[in-house]
Amino acid sequence: MYGLPDDFDGSAFVGRELVSVSFTVNTMHLEFDDDVSITLESRFVLHRDGRREEHTVPTKASGLMALVGHTVRLVDASPDGTLRLQFEGGGALTCLDDSKEYESYHLHLRGREIIV
Repeated sequence: MYGLPDDFDGSAFVGRELVSVSFTVNTMHLEFDDDVSITLESRFVLHRDGRREEHTVPTKASGLMALVGHTVRLVDASPDGTLRLQFEGGGALTCLDDSKEYESYHLHLRGREIIV
C-alpha cells in the first residue's frame, strides 16, 4: 500500500535469528531476536530447497517454519515495498506490497514501526 520509506535501512535484519513463526486468522508473525519482527497480512514468497512457494495470508500451511533458527545474511529492499530476506543455510522470504487498498506487512525494528 505505502511501499518502503526512502530512508529504509534493512540492515537491522542482518545477523538476526528467526526465533518463531505464529499464525492468527489474518496474519503471520515472524519474530527475530533483538526486538525485530515482521507481521505479514498479504502475499509473500518463500524460496527453499530449490522450490518457490507463493502464499496469500491467511494461509493454512507454509514451509516458512523450516527457517526458524536460521539467521538473516542478506537483505534486499525496493521502494515499491518488496523486501527480501536471505537466510544462512539457504532459503529466502520475499514480502510483497501488492495491495492498493490494504496494508501488506508491518515491520518492527527496535521500536520503529513501518507499515507497508
